[in-house]
Amino acid sequence: MVIAFKNEILPKSCKLIGYSWLINNFDLNLPLRQLCCISEKRLASQILRNGKWMIFDAQLMVEDMPYTHLEFAIKHEYLDLLVLKRVLAMFTIEDISQNISANPKRILSKKIWFLYEFLLKIELPIQDLSAGKYDDLLDEKKYIVNQKHIKSKRHKINNNLLGTQNFCPIIKRTKKLQSFIDANLSNEISKVIGRVSKALIRRVASFLLLSDSKASFEIEGERPPKNRIENWGKIINEAGKTPLSIDEIKRLHAILLEDSRFIKIGLRDDEVFLGDRDRENYPIPEFIGAKSKDLNTLIQDWIELETKLSDIDIDPILQAVIIAFSFVYIHPLEDGNGRIHRYLIHHVLANRDFYPKGMIFPISNVILDEIEKYRDILVSHTEPLMSLIEYKATNSGNVIVLNDTDDLYRYYDCTKSCEFIYQCVEKTIKETLPDELKYLSAFDNSYEAINEIIQMPDNKIKSLITFILQNDKKLSKIKKEKYYPLLTDEEIQSIEEVIRENF
Repeated sequence: MVIAFKNEILPKSCKLIGYSWLINNFDLNLPLRQLCCISEKRLASQILRNGKWMIFDAQLMVEDMPYTHLEFAIKHEYLDLLVLKRVLAMFTIEDISQNISANPKRILSKKIWFLYEFLLKIELPIQDLSAGKYDDLLDEKKYIVNQKHIKSKRHKINNNLLGTQNFCPIIKRTKKLQSFIDANLSNEISKVIGRVSKALIRRVASFLLLSDSKASFEIEGERPPKNRIENWGKIINEAGKTPLSIDEIKRLHAILLEDSRFIKIGLRDDEVFLGDRDRENYPIPEFIGAKSKDLNTLIQDWIELETKLSDIDIDPILQAVIIAFSFVYIHPLEDGNGRIHRYLIHHVLANRDFYPKGMIFPISNVILDEIEKYRDILVSHTEPLMSLIEYKATNSGNVIVLNDTDDLYRYYDCTKSCEFIYQCVEKTIKETLPDELKYLSAFDNSYEAINEIIQMPDNKIKSLITFILQNDKKLSKIKKEKYYPLLTDEEIQSIEEVIRENF
């Protein structure tokens, strides 16, 4: 009897069930995000949580056969398409066809039948269902689904998956995520900016554009010159205007890097890994991007997904997360993946009119404030996948991937990243944007009041306000002597009072 699974001891009087049982039974090397077991005794409720384990009540016990555990997983566990595809491939066509044909109109049979053919692209020797009602593949109470579902006449299934056969994300409908969706944050943006003048909005947009561009470089640990930050800001300002394509990614990459002497612009020809190297230049990868030979097909399928998500009118923030995070997991470029990944959030939100035209959404600013959580989100997805990537080091300090890995980048659960970005969006709307509007309004009021006190060139007044704000609302002796020696003590006192009143 199994006493440990995935380096975790089974809870007392329990045994594996569902995906966990199937992975153990078929001896598959697969990451499993949720470990499941079933109690041999009755529990106080149908499901209990114990550390990394989800424990089911004994009443749900099934016979220890692959197909019954497959049915259990489909019925009681969250859908994991990467795991499911590998598990389904372990069944012989004869075995799975026989089990489905025993009762093909049963909901679980229909779902397994559909998923087998959808994921493996193999048609089973089963006659199309001639009649009967259509059942939804995913329960919309548990998942974010495609409301414009596709009817599969063969299986009498409403395919309400968000993605395609070649690229399919899963998003769980958590309470946290649902509360964000219900908040209608796009409407909140209109309320915030509706209270101020268009001139002030333009100034805020300009300021936030530069700030967001700078933050995106800082996230990568870079301190580029101002002109490079400004150039990237111009690109962010054009987000959403040009449809995604391999050529568009190449164009963005060229603008981002400027100096291409040592880096190939566009899809890379070699493998890439995130991590470090030891003193012998031996790679220590934390994650490895998709194989270079798979990139062209993967990116084409990724673009097809983006088109579908726009057509089905999915929530814009969820679409932005799916597109941006799947891009950074594929890591199709030699360098610059992170910055273009964050640009893609701007691209989708602008394309879907999430915020008014001319506005900019400083998502990188807020991500920078939450940088540890951001990195944890990325690592929580990529780390479990490393066990599925076989590689060897090259003499140049890179890696060569030895096995097929493209499925690792096609099927993924992006619930946590959706919650995180939605949280960043909420903070932007409720804190960052109002704070910047308030700051610029106070700055303008201060400028006008100081201009009444003393005649001085515009740039002198603006610098004076900045110097006073930087020094706890007092003009330092050094700044006074260096830049404003002609100001009297009375004038300085009056100007400082203006600043205190407005800020």
